[in-house]
Amino acid sequence: MERRISAILAADMVEYSRLMEADEVGTLERQKTHRIELIDPCIEEHRGRIVKTTGDGLLAEFPSVVEAVQSAAEIQQAMMKREASVPESRRIKYRIGINLGDVLAADDGDIYGDGVNVAARLEQLAEPGGICISGTAYDQMRSTVEVGYHAMGEVQVRNIERPIRAYKVLLCKEGDGKANLPTTERNRQSPNWLVPIAAIALLTTFGGATWWWSQGLARTSSPPLSSELSQKPAIAVLPFENLSRDAEDYLANGMTEDLITDLAKISGLTVIARNSSFVYKGRNPDVRQVGKDLSVRYVVEGSVRRSGGRMRINAQLIDVRTGAHIWADRYDRSVKDVFELQDDVISKIIEALQVELTPSEVLQVKRNLTDSPEAYDAYLRGLQQESFFTKSANIESIRQFEHALRLDPNFVTAMARLAIAHTVTAVNRWSDDPRQSLETARRLAEKAVKIDSTLPQAHWALARVYSRRELFDGDRAIKSLRKAIALDPNYADAYAMLANILHFVGRSEEALSNIEKAMRLNPHFPFWYQFVLGANQFMLTHYKASVESFTKSISRNPTWLSNRIYLVAAYGHLGMIDEAEWEIEELRTLGFDLSISNWKARSQIQDPSYRARVLEGLRKAGVPNS
Repeated sequence: MERRISAILAADMVEYSRLMEADEVGTLERQKTHRIELIDPCIEEHRGRIVKTTGDGLLAEFPSVVEAVQSAAEIQQAMMKREASVPESRRIKYRIGINLGDVLAADDGDIYGDGVNVAARLEQLAEPGGICISGTAYDQMRSTVEVGYHAMGEVQVRNIERPIRAYKVLLCKEGDGKANLPTTERNRQSPNWLVPIAAIALLTTFGGATWWWSQGLARTSSPPLSSELSQKPAIAVLPFENLSRDAEDYLANGMTEDLITDLAKISGLTVIARNSSFVYKGRNPDVRQVGKDLSVRYVVEGSVRRSGGRMRINAQLIDVRTGAHIWADRYDRSVKDVFELQDDVISKIIEALQVELTPSEVLQVKRNLTDSPEAYDAYLRGLQQESFFTKSANIESIRQFEHALRLDPNFVTAMARLAIAHTVTAVNRWSDDPRQSLETARRLAEKAVKIDSTLPQAHWALARVYSRRELFDGDRAIKSLRKAIALDPNYADAYAMLANILHFVGRSEEALSNIEKAMRLNPHFPFWYQFVLGANQFMLTHYKASVESFTKSISRNPTWLSNRIYLVAAYGHLGMIDEAEWEIEELRTLGFDLSISNWKARSQIQDPSYRARVLEGLRKAGVPNS
C-alpha cells in the first residue's frame, strides 16, 4: 500500500433515518440532485476525489487543506440556499469533518488509517450544516478561504487514544469570535429560557457587555471587570509572520509568546492571552476588527526572517482606533542577539504606551530566559511541539526541554515547561505510570520554584500537579496560583484554574470574579473556562445559569464527561427529568454508566455542602446508587 499525507473530508447527512422514514422518495431525490448539481462538481473543481459513498455520506481526498475547506464551505453555504424553501423538519443538512493526516492508499482506490479515522470523528463533532477541522489542518490554513475559525480546544473522541485539537469553521468570516455558540438540534428543542443564548452571545464583546456579566455570572456582587481594567492600556500581540525560507515557524511563534509573557508581567497593562492572539495566525486580519473582537486599543504585529546565523525582525505598535503606527522598527541582528532584541522591542512598546514599571517589573522584563542561544532554540522547538496536543508531540516536547536543560541546567522556564509536559502526560495517560509522571512533574516544578521563585510558570506548573486527583491539595494549589497571578497579573489560565480549585473547596463567590478576569484576558477561551463558570454557578444554586454554561461547554467538547455529569445534576434540581435522562444516555454512549457510587469515586469536590448539592441533583434526576 502507498502511504501519503492527504486532506481528508468526511461528510454525513444529519438524521438520515428520520428523513427517510418521513419521506423516503423525496429525500432520495433531493439528495441525488444535490450530489449531481452541487457536491460532486464542487469536490472535483477543488481537485478532490470521492473515495467512497454510503447511503448518507461520503469520504473524499484532497491534495490541499485549503482546497478541502474551500470545497466544504461552498457546499455548506449552497446547501443552506438550496434547502431554504423546505420545511425545517425536512431539510437535508450535512456535517463535515476535515483532517490533514497520514493515509494508506489501497490498490482499489480506498484509503485507510488514522488520518481517515480522525476526519470521521471530527465530522461527528460538527453541528448540522457546519464544518469541524483538526488542529493539523488549521495549522496549514491561510487567509485564502473566506471563513473564520473558533477554537474548540482539545477534544477526546471515541476510539482515538489521544485528544484531538479541533476548530469550528465559521462560514461568515465577519462572525469570527462572535458567532461561536453552535445551534444544535437539541438546543432547538430546549426549554424557552435557553433561547436567548444566541442573542447573549452577540452582545458579549468582553469590553462593554455589562448586562452579560450581571446576568450570566450568576449575579455576583463583584464589580464588572471592564471597569476594573478600563484605565489600563489593553494590548494584543498578534503572531509574528514567519518569512524564513524553511517551513518551520517555531522561532516566530516563540518570539511572539515571549513578548506576550514579558508584557503580561507589567501590572499597568491588560495583555490578551496567547490562545486568543494566536486565533489570528496566518490570517492577516484588519487590526480594527481585532480591536473590536478582543476589546483592545493597541496591537503589536511583526515578522521574522532567519537566514543562517542572521535574522531580520520587523515590529510595529498600532492604535486600532485610527490604524496609525505609534512605533515601528526593523532589526538586523545575529541570532545570538535574540534576547537583546526582545528587550529592545519591549522597551519601545512600554515607552510608547507611557507605562510606568515598578522596580521588580523592571528586573523581570530585563531578565533573559537563558544565556545560551542553543538552549533557547531547543526550548522554542519544545513549545512548538507542546502546542500540537498529541502523544508523539508531547514526547518530542519533553525531549527538547530536556535538551535545553542539558545545555543550560539553570534554564528555569524550560524546567517549568518540562514539568507541565509531564503533567499533560499523566492527565492523558500517555505513560505506563501516570502517577510517576505526576511525581516527576512535582519534582521539577518544586525545583524550578526553589531556583527562581519569581517565575510565574513555575508556580503554575506546581499548581497543575496539586490540582490533579491523585495528588490533590487545594491549599497548595491555591497558594501557587495566587503567587503566579501576583507575578503575572495577566495570567488568564491561572485565574481560570484558581476559580476551578476554589469551587472544589466551596468558595464560589470568590471564584466567579476570577473566571470573569480569565474570560476578559482570554476572549477566545477554551471550553473548560465555560465549565468552571457553570460549576461555580451550580455551587451558588443558580441552576438555570449553570445549564447555559454547561451546554455551551458541551457544544465545544461533547465528549468531556464532567460537563454532562454536572448538567444532569442541574437538570435534577430544575425538575427537568427528560433532559437529564437524555444526558445520562449520552454518557452511556461515551462509555460512562453514571451512578452515585462512580461519581463519588471520581469527584474532587472537598466542600461537604457542595458534594451534598451535587448528590441531591443526581438523585432527583433518577441516577441509581450503583
